[in-house]
Formats: sequence, C-alpha cells, structure tokens
Amino acid sequence: MSADILTFRSVPLSQAEAARRRAMLLHPSNFKSAAAAGSEAAGRAQDLRRRFECLYADLVERGLSEKEARTEVARIAAREVWDGYASELRNHRTGGRQMDANILAVALTSIQCVTKALPRHPGDLEYASRAVSTARRRLQYNGGLLHRLHPHGNPAFEDGVATFEALEDFLHPQHWAA
Repeated sequence: MSADILTFRSVPLSQAEAARRRAMLLHPSNFKSAAAAGSEAAGRAQDLRRRFECLYADLVERGLSEKEARTEVARIAAREVWDGYASELRNHRTGGRQMDANILAVALTSIQCVTKALPRHPGDLEYASRAVSTARRRLQYNGGLLHRLHPHGNPAFEDGVATFEALEDFLHPQHWAA
C-alpha cells in the first residue's frame, strides 16, 4: 500500500496583496485597510470635504488669501479634533473609565504636533500638509498599537484618522495649483 503525501502549496499572492503584507511588516501605518475603503467611510470623507470647502469659501469671502484660508481650515479642523478628544478625556476621567481616558490621552499626544504647528505658519500650505500628514500617521500607528494591546474598541482613532485624511485631500497640491 503506497502512502499518499499531501503537499500544500500556497496560492501565489497578487502583487497588491504582497505589497500590502510587506508594508505591514515594515510599519503598520504604511497601509490602508480594505475596511477603510467602505462606502460609509467614503460618505463621511465626502461630507468632511464639503464642510471644509464651505468653511474655505466663507474665509475667502471674509478677506483671507486662498493659502491662508486653506491653512486656517486645517487649523480649525485640527482644533475641533483636539477639543473633541479633550472633552471625551474629561468625561472618561470623571466617569472612572481610566482605560478609555488613557487611550484618548495617547490620541491627544499623537495630534499635538499639528495643533501647535499650524498657528505658527499661516499660509504655508506645504508645511500644513506635512503637519496634517504627520498627525494622521502618528494617530494611525498609535491607534494600531493600542488596538493590538487593548482591543476593546474606541472609535476615537478612526474618527481622527478620517478627519485628517480628508484634510490631507483638502490641502493636497492639486487643489492649490489653480
């Protein structure tokens, strides 16, 4: 009686999947998950972009230059994210939910770079774009680390990342080329 040896050969990965896995191994913030591309996230991002464009138009009407208006929109949006996190942090601390409070403290630390930098450089779109991008990457990376350590779920990081991604689109060079 002959013995059948079963060998399992893995199916070759697509180039995109192989690149995603390599990026994930190098640094977790280097890839975007497929779940983030869902229709709900896309709808929320579109709403944020529309909100930024309306605020931008209002600031231009009030006499700000186009570049100053764009950086002011970024400053306002970053400040709103900061204020939202700070408010939730206070609520969690008074409610005795220390784990959630610690997570929000990490989120605040992650975006501190953008809230301090944007007011110092009004009208500098390249600087604003780099600051927003850095804050998004830090928030994404720290959120991923915390999720692996404490997967009990706090949507603060996803909301902040979505806001900063929409801001990056708003500040992207294709918008200011005109």
